[in-house]
Amino acid sequence: MHQDRIINKFSVFLLILVLSVITGSGRVMAQELLFGKHYEQLFDSLDNRIASLEKQIPRLKESRDVSYYNLQRELDLTIFVKAYEEYVMEEQLDQARSLVERRLEHARSRKDQYSVDFYNKYLDLVYTQLKQQRMYYQELLSKEKKFKKAYHAIVEEGTLEFHQKADRMIKLALKYAHENNLKETASYLQGYLLYNEAVIYDFNTPYDLAKLAAGSKNFEAVFVPLVESDSINDIKKAEELLNACRNYSKLAGTALDSAYFDQQNLVIATALSDLLSSEGRDREIEKFTDQSIEARLDTLNPSGVFKWNDYVVVIDEFIPNSSFKNVKKGEAIIHADKMLATYLMKNKLCKSISELKFGYAFIIPYESNVKNADFYYNETTGKWQYIACYASIVSEAYTKNVSRYMPPIYFENAAKSLPDD
Repeated sequence: MHQDRIINKFSVFLLILVLSVITGSGRVMAQELLFGKHYEQLFDSLDNRIASLEKQIPRLKESRDVSYYNLQRELDLTIFVKAYEEYVMEEQLDQARSLVERRLEHARSRKDQYSVDFYNKYLDLVYTQLKQQRMYYQELLSKEKKFKKAYHAIVEEGTLEFHQKADRMIKLALKYAHENNLKETASYLQGYLLYNEAVIYDFNTPYDLAKLAAGSKNFEAVFVPLVESDSINDIKKAEELLNACRNYSKLAGTALDSAYFDQQNLVIATALSDLLSSEGRDREIEKFTDQSIEARLDTLNPSGVFKWNDYVVVIDEFIPNSSFKNVKKGEAIIHADKMLATYLMKNKLCKSISELKFGYAFIIPYESNVKNADFYYNETTGKWQYIACYASIVSEAYTKNVSRYMPPIYFENAAKSLPDD
């Protein structure tokens, strides 16, 4: 009886703690908690309690102490609360609801009435949160003007911290828009996301995007020395700068437009291709295969990221801006870099795209009756397929490690020959 009172007191305290943190302002949306350390404090409290219980339980179990059952139940409930709040923090409320329902069903099957009552409270809570989430976003995203106002209210102080908070706000709104098939809304939210990321880039670099995007003279004074460098890292910096200026200019309404930045993108592709050719890296493909790849477009080579031996292979299609072979290869590598970076981030194989260092990639040729073809033209899509092989991403060790998480790819002979590019 004494132990039941103890766990009752704890659980009431736990529920009050969670409810006070999540509904302190009368709302339950993670968007409303952007400006506090609510979750940080909550998770610290939960982690401390979990650690304390895990330390006590083995001793109680071994001595067959009567309090073992109650502390074990308390541990299970605390672990549940942490998992639940992690879902809420990321606004994954459907997953939170599924978690509660599974736990509730299990408690009922064990005829654990206390846990049943506990989970029922969370079931009520999650339905309240789902309702408030819908109401919140229906209001926030009803018009772009309303979202714009909310965005500028966050970044009004113009500091890096507030733009980082705005980044989270936009990503959560985008998540909701995608889940609810709000295509037009997702489109303008993506513009705000790219703009905000460009501003964060501005804070973290010595560049002034407003000045650079104001005219070609200012932009090229910084861009040209980078792109004309004999360093892949500098060319990559030029690409980052270009993308940041492009994304900044779209919402800021600067003098330089997308057409101008498209032209400069060709300059980057040409510079990258020229550098790879000058270093003889194209010829180094012989280290990986003694002949061209014989492959079909359909089942053997779908678009994606794959493991090949200890290397990483990216296969995708794109529409090149240039008809020159070497420039097309440079464009393909840039395209592959972006696809690979997205894959690594999505699968949590890197913490941020900024820590990735590309530049050691090869375009693997297909085999043709006449000569080796660097690209395969897909008449159905009107795009060119490429196969990019990465011998090193950051380092050879990193490349080998992340390749273990990728599906293998097999190159096999095709019955028909492939066309030249």
